[in-house]
Amino acid sequence: MKVFLTSLRQALHGLAGLLAAAAMQAAAAGPALSNYQHTRWTQENGGPPQVSAMVQTSDGWLWLNTIDGLYRFDGLRFERYALPGGTAPKRIFNIEAHGRDLYLTYLGRGLAVLHPDGRLEELSAGAGSPERPIFAVAVDAEGSIWTAGVEGLHRLHKGRWTLVQEGPEWRTSEFGSLLRDGDGTIWAANAYGTWRLDRTRGRFDKLSGRGGRLALAPDGGVWLLGDRAEYALRLGGSASAGATAADVDAGYAHNTGLFDADGTLWSLECPERLCLVPDAAKRSALAPRRDASVRMPPSFPLSGNDAALVMRDREGDLWISTEAGLDRFRAKRVLPSGLAKSGDRYTIAADDTGQVWAAEKGTGTLWRLAPGQAPRAEPGAWANVVANSPDDTLLVAGKRSIQRRSRTGREDISLPPGPDGKPTDMHVIGILDDGKIMWVAAPEAGLIGWNGKAWLPRSAFNLPRDIYLAVRDEDGRLWLATSEGKLVRYQDGRLTSYDMRMLGMGSGIFPGEPLVVSGDKGSAVFENGTLRLLRAADPDVLRNVSGLVVGADGDRWLNGTAGLVHVQAADWQRAMRDPTTSLRYELFDAPEGFPGQSTVGTRMPTALTADGRHLWFVAGGGVVTVDTASLRRNTVAPQPLILDLATDQQRFDAAAPLRLPPGSNNFRIRYTAPALRAPERLQFQYRLDGVDALWQDAGTRRMTAYTNVAPGDYVFRVRAVNEDGVASAQDAALRLTVEPTLAQSLPFRIACGVLLAALAYALHRYRVRQLTRRLTERLQVRNDERERIARTLHDTILQAVQVLMLRLDGLAASLPDGDRARDELRRALGDAAGAIDAGRDQVHALRGGAPRLEDAIEDCAATLRGIHPGVAFALRIEGRERRLDDAVADEAAHIVCEALRNAFAHAGARRIEVVLGYGRRAFDASVRDDGRGLDAEVARTGYRSGHWGLIGMRERAERIGARLALESRPGGGTAVVLAVPAARAYAGA
Repeated sequence: MKVFLTSLRQALHGLAGLLAAAAMQAAAAGPALSNYQHTRWTQENGGPPQVSAMVQTSDGWLWLNTIDGLYRFDGLRFERYALPGGTAPKRIFNIEAHGRDLYLTYLGRGLAVLHPDGRLEELSAGAGSPERPIFAVAVDAEGSIWTAGVEGLHRLHKGRWTLVQEGPEWRTSEFGSLLRDGDGTIWAANAYGTWRLDRTRGRFDKLSGRGGRLALAPDGGVWLLGDRAEYALRLGGSASAGATAADVDAGYAHNTGLFDADGTLWSLECPERLCLVPDAAKRSALAPRRDASVRMPPSFPLSGNDAALVMRDREGDLWISTEAGLDRFRAKRVLPSGLAKSGDRYTIAADDTGQVWAAEKGTGTLWRLAPGQAPRAEPGAWANVVANSPDDTLLVAGKRSIQRRSRTGREDISLPPGPDGKPTDMHVIGILDDGKIMWVAAPEAGLIGWNGKAWLPRSAFNLPRDIYLAVRDEDGRLWLATSEGKLVRYQDGRLTSYDMRMLGMGSGIFPGEPLVVSGDKGSAVFENGTLRLLRAADPDVLRNVSGLVVGADGDRWLNGTAGLVHVQAADWQRAMRDPTTSLRYELFDAPEGFPGQSTVGTRMPTALTADGRHLWFVAGGGVVTVDTASLRRNTVAPQPLILDLATDQQRFDAAAPLRLPPGSNNFRIRYTAPALRAPERLQFQYRLDGVDALWQDAGTRRMTAYTNVAPGDYVFRVRAVNEDGVASAQDAALRLTVEPTLAQSLPFRIACGVLLAALAYALHRYRVRQLTRRLTERLQVRNDERERIARTLHDTILQAVQVLMLRLDGLAASLPDGDRARDELRRALGDAAGAIDAGRDQVHALRGGAPRLEDAIEDCAATLRGIHPGVAFALRIEGRERRLDDAVADEAAHIVCEALRNAFAHAGARRIEVVLGYGRRAFDASVRDDGRGLDAEVARTGYRSGHWGLIGMRERAERIGARLALESRPGGGTAVVLAVPAARAYAGA
């Protein structure tokens, strides 16, 4: 009975696995929609509804024609685009793109082209232009514009309209499409047939009586797609040598279907809203409704119920418009494997044949994984955990045994029995084979080890407590992480511990050169017995790494909290050489298909590769894979654009050089780079020439602000880098001029400068007058005092002495001749007469002013030469001599005499010269000698300690508003130069 129940249980388990595998195979057949990231835009998140036409210009803008007008989209923001003012109000019927130009056809009649600079050029005003509505537009290599509409097919070449095709087959209100293939040939299709332009005749040849819509395959083939996906026929065509068909067809919307870059046909109305036919471009004919292997179920959440248009953009993403909004399908670079339950349920390993296996805890299913295929359940015994031995033998943990699988066979190792000695089920949660011991962890037995002969308990080994993680390295050593924050190396029973608390709770240990250890605080490399933290721009990318795998190219892939972190080999080596270097990396997260975060619950490695190309990872949302050889890189360089500039009062379009009104010193600039694949990852840098010395990193921000910008001319520049590191080929630039206010203008500043100079001059004149008045007052007081002294001396002393002399003279006259007393009186009278003469001279000096400066200098020099007879002296006068102000002459005489005394007494000179210069602007007096010169300290400070001559000279110079200078060099003599402004020096000036 037990055997029967066991067999039944195994059969049911195998059947469940097969049913699950069948379901996954059905879901994963072909290019499953789960391999695409699906994003929806509706009115709830800014998307415009009822898109009737959709096209992308070569600068990256996605243009949408809606019931509400024209919109453009840069990948993040929808913006309603107002056509230039002054144009007649018309409702747009259709839009087509050629390069950066956008062609508009109007409901009713008319054709116009919107240029990148915002100019709208009307094209349908010439003679012979279509009078009825235009449905489709194409531009050929010569620049000719071909239009198809109700009246037939027209050509506009060099401003001249020509009707090329007409007749019943062309006059239809349900015209299909115009297409330019890779060779530049124009194709046309409508409900009555399909035509191709014969460029030699300038006419269209009919190729088929079947009608429909035209599409271009990646190989350059032109296809006709029937309405409602009834048929798809290859008509011909080829790709040009200079551009792939994918480039030619990018940015054009189709209302029936199109081919993606892989040749898969995306077909609308088949009869569901969307179906996919893989490798359709390799065939010559098919019926999408019958041949589609991927169909969108009615419950699939598109933005609306009716898929109207499908378009492939320049970066390879697919767009679908509905009545309610837009949908984008972006191919994921991280693909689901089909195992999509919680990552804590799965462990993965590879056997010695390169086959990858996954064990699903709970169901016990063993899954066989292969690139591009759905998982296949392996029938047989229960599998809770898979792992590898050092020889790449696959270890499969069942309930009662561990099975070794290799290309040579299988070996079952029974797990130890229960306490009663009977076989019992175990729930193995971990296996590790170090080549000597196979370690197994299970709640029922704890940690046990198989030595090839028997199971041994934990106590038989010298192991640390609280082991949380365990791995083996290439030398067979065990590396253990404990919950106490220790990294332990275990080899032949010997333990060596290292501190890893800096990393927090361990999440992964990855042997190699060097050993890498990760935890919930970051990751580190083990070098010279210590752990060195790795650095990254975003520290989160290095947290909780539970899987690390090295590809065939040497690149490292880390499975962590932020997603998959791809580090190129050169960047890894650079970080290993320089500990201060921040690790450069590429992140593959949710938008790339990585489900959630890394899983740490199994405590088993969550990354592996069997061939170096296909990588397998266990994440929070299941098992995923990456094919490193077919990673799609976005090679389209972003094209940065400057949108507008706004001050506090006004907004300006950035279509031309701007002149900002006065006072616009604070402004904001908006910029963007239309990119539809991953606009949220575009990185920007900007610079305002004249303000910023270096480029400023803006990250993903698309606006910047400047304050207190001075008036002047500037150039604002911006550049961008896409998610794959492709930089913009050219910077966007905006020239702008900040006009000055009246107060900031050059004439105003010049006027202010002149006014300030005049004010300074007036203040100077006022100060001079004030000083002159004060000096004059002081001189007047001085003169008044001198006159008082002179009067007193004359009226009292001299008069009294004169009277006394008269009396003494009378007394002397009364004495006889020869009398000794008479002779004495006569001599005394002579002395008194001399005193009176001297007194009169003093009165004259007091009343008549100071003596001439030259005379005073000559007298001073004569006295000094008598004392120093060996010194030659000369007085020289330059210029026309003028009368000096009395105070100036007096002070100048004292200064020159003091300088002469110093020169005669201290200079040791052989010759001394005084030069008096009567100039128009100043009066100069200089005393020069050829002596030994001043001491260095005296020359530097201008005075000698304990001596007051030089200080007195400076004080006298300041009193008359003069400048006194000392010039000296050791052994080269000394010069004392007094300079008095002419206005102060000359009397009456």
